[in-house]
Amino acid sequence: MGRVHPYALLSVSIILEVFGTTMMKLSEGFSVPLFTALILAGYLVSFTLLTFTLKHLPLGLVYGIWGGVGTVLTAAIGIIAWGDPFNVITCVGIALVVGGVVLLNQGTQELEDAREAAKDAQQA
Repeated sequence: MGRVHPYALLSVSIILEVFGTTMMKLSEGFSVPLFTALILAGYLVSFTLLTFTLKHLPLGLVYGIWGGVGTVLTAAIGIIAWGDPFNVITCVGIALVVGGVVLLNQGTQELEDAREAAKDAQQA
């Protein structure tokens, strides 16, 4: 099997983190053993994949994406499944989180491009 792309690992890590967080709601304060076990499994695999992702991508970028996308997905699940509040303020907050992740990604990409150019210049 070939090397798995770090963004694929990060995506699965985010999904499992959101899964674990959703199971927290269903565990009713850790009183439902099945959902409690699913919390632990989701977070264990999520953090394991996050660690592997960090071997290939910068910490700030990885954690920014992981936290930001996880927050937006978790908010969406809360709104859809449990009727959590959704109003203009919530919408602006979600937009700011998404904007922050985009800006963080852009800033990191510029740095990575500059590093790659310097590396190519050294090899030439």
